[in-house]
Amino acid sequence: MTKDRPTVDLNDQNEIDSTLVVLTDAKNIASANGQEDQANKLWREIQALKIAATFVSAIKDIKQKKYRDAWCELEQCGITCKFLSENSSSDFFQQSGAQFIEAYVGKWQSLYPYYVFASPGMVVGYYTCSICDHKIRPRSRCQHIKGRIYNGELCTHQAHDIEIREISMVTKPVQKYSVMHNDETLDFSLLEYLCSHIKSPFDAWEAHWTTKRFPKVRFNALDEDQNCPCQNGNLYGQCCSDKTEIEIPHVDFELKNGLNEQAEVERFPY
Repeated sequence: MTKDRPTVDLNDQNEIDSTLVVLTDAKNIASANGQEDQANKLWREIQALKIAATFVSAIKDIKQKKYRDAWCELEQCGITCKFLSENSSSDFFQQSGAQFIEAYVGKWQSLYPYYVFASPGMVVGYYTCSICDHKIRPRSRCQHIKGRIYNGELCTHQAHDIEIREISMVTKPVQKYSVMHNDETLDFSLLEYLCSHIKSPFDAWEAHWTTKRFPKVRFNALDEDQNCPCQNGNLYGQCCSDKTEIEIPHVDFELKNGLNEQAEVERFPY
């Protein structure tokens, strides 16, 4: 937090909400009085607080196994971080904690087993500017730039007369909210393992993706018609069942504050 920002308990939703009300009221007053610099400064404070509170909520939801809720909160953090970064100084972005959160949103998302998303194809009749309500045309644009803040408000282009034409399944969506998976069929053990070790959402950690060999006896519970643990897409009986050792994907976590001594050091998925 910067020295001018009020200290807020990010675990107290009532305190977060009340602080946001105070900041928003002050922003609206500054905007009404034509104090654009002050209004923009307060907008940054509001977004920084929302990012931090949403990030803490996401990690709480992961610990409570609310994986889809947490995923959407992480995506929200990433989007808001982008707008804040584009409308603030690098010092503010770093000191507010948003720079840390932006980096760790991607790290947390990399531990999810999600890889298929819905992507709608649509036709938009026209767009209007959220600041001045000008109808956007190829040769008729207003002075406001999409993604910039003006007098405490973010400029966006509002879509009108939307017609959905198709829904596609993609692996690299523009936005990641539309997950196509059934969570009950997925393995969230990497998220569970990491959460068992970190003490705070703001603990620093790294994930190193590699492989590790285990003796075949460790896989005795696997049937030959199940997917091979080496994850090359073949069945176990057609792949690694005749090997003495089986090499499987492995993740080593490096935690700045060290491992939680009460949590297991290694988790074997079979």
